[in-house]
Amino acid sequence: MALTKATEKSISDNLQISGIATATNFKTGSTNVHSVGVEAAGVNVLGGDTPIGSGSTIYDDGGARFSGVVTATSFHGDGGSLTGIDASSLKSGSDIKAQANPHGVVITGVATATSFVGDGSGLIGVASTDFIITGTAATFTNKVDISDGTLEIPVGNTSARTGVNTSAGDFRYNNQTGKVEFYNGSAWENIGNSQPLVNNISPTSFSGAAGTSITIVGQNFVNGANVHFVSSINGSSTAAGSVAFVNSGILTATTPQLTVAGEPYGVKVTNPDGGQTLLEAALDAGSSPTFTTAAGSIGSGIQKSTTLSGIAVTATDPDGQAVTYSEVTSVLTSNANTPAATMNLTLNSSTGAITGTAPNVSSDTTYNFTIRASDGVNTTDRNFSLGIQAASDPVYFFRGSAHGGTGASDTSVVTSWGTTGNNSHSSGSGNANNDRLYVYKNGSGSTGVGIHQYLYSTNAVTIPADHDKFKVVISSYSNNTHGNSYGWSGNTPSGTSNHYVGGANWSYRGTGTFIDNIPDAMKGNAYRFTIGVYCGQYCNSQHQATLAVTYNSANPP
Repeated sequence: MALTKATEKSISDNLQISGIATATNFKTGSTNVHSVGVEAAGVNVLGGDTPIGSGSTIYDDGGARFSGVVTATSFHGDGGSLTGIDASSLKSGSDIKAQANPHGVVITGVATATSFVGDGSGLIGVASTDFIITGTAATFTNKVDISDGTLEIPVGNTSARTGVNTSAGDFRYNNQTGKVEFYNGSAWENIGNSQPLVNNISPTSFSGAAGTSITIVGQNFVNGANVHFVSSINGSSTAAGSVAFVNSGILTATTPQLTVAGEPYGVKVTNPDGGQTLLEAALDAGSSPTFTTAAGSIGSGIQKSTTLSGIAVTATDPDGQAVTYSEVTSVLTSNANTPAATMNLTLNSSTGAITGTAPNVSSDTTYNFTIRASDGVNTTDRNFSLGIQAASDPVYFFRGSAHGGTGASDTSVVTSWGTTGNNSHSSGSGNANNDRLYVYKNGSGSTGVGIHQYLYSTNAVTIPADHDKFKVVISSYSNNTHGNSYGWSGNTPSGTSNHYVGGANWSYRGTGTFIDNIPDAMKGNAYRFTIGVYCGQYCNSQHQATLAVTYNSANPP
């Protein structure tokens, strides 16, 4: 139908308008009002380009172009087909503040973030002098700086760490304790141990006895530190008797007993937290005793079952300490197997004297043993021996050249010889040389009956207790009136008195080798050997001997 003017009416049929349709409002609905393709319900533009306002056009190809500002609360799609926009950068005015590249984003300004995700292992280009600030500003007030090869961290004393906003993992250097410490969430703990240092000690040597005070000078000592002395020889470590803390640079310690065998000793200081230091080879433990008695035999030819006397070992101590003696072996003083292997003698611990009765050996026996000299700390051992004879050596009162001796020249047993006689109307004398003993007497008509002359040893010689035989060799004998004699005298002969011992003198024997038993009463006692002549008027007598000896029949001369 044709309509020239319409008021507010309902139109049920299609309405075709050939001119311009002007309306103040379009209402949505199922009815479409077209003017070259305009649907009132959706304002869909169908057909050609449609300008909207000034500067905006909706094009038939589906695009829209705006010369003004487009404001939207959101965008849909990935924007992959957008052109004319630099999507790789963020700008402030014409300044690019963030620029994307194939590796990430380069930020030229300050990046502020409330948190970071990841371990940051891919971050590059962060300068070592940049500040890293956390919420624990009271703990980390310094910058982290490693430009000179060191890590600079917060520094303060113990009191400075309290009352601050600390978090687990915070760490700092405590200049009061000298330790790096960290906060474990409930308390501060040290990182690693302290580092004490010993510079020197005084004195540097001592006797080795316990209780000597040693001053230790160094650094970083802590009250409660302990001290050990470490052997440079075997590594053994011995704790000090006591330790006193003077200050962080001085300790005093008393020594334990230390032996010279382990010297020199290092001095080790250990702080309560386990930090320790060692001054090596710092302390000398004195010197060991020195024996003055030579090693080896200290007695030989000792007759079995005799009482020992005059046998001792001696030693001195360079440090002036008293020396004591003990046996290391079990021979000298043991009675476990006497006489076969032990001696059952006594060793005086203070003097080193060896006393007792020689073992009753069945054959000559040499006993070897070790004696230790000690100054109470250090010791020295030395090996010695004693030789015990089942049969003692012969005792030569005289041994002339014919028997392998040197006669009167040997003064080791008999020191000299003397002569005595009677009757001034006679001539007589005696002497000893390297070959023989010789005594003579000559008488005349004026000589009375009973004249005597004797040659005798001037000193008495002990006959060993085990000797059972006399042996005398008379090389020359003559007497034209009476007889000659020889024997052993208890006293020095004088005039007509020879002082012979009963059972130990013989007369009228002539020449020869004579062996006789020694009376038991004489064994172990001292006597003189005497040879003499006895004659009268006109006598001519002489008596010579080349050997006079006592011996044990088990060990003959």
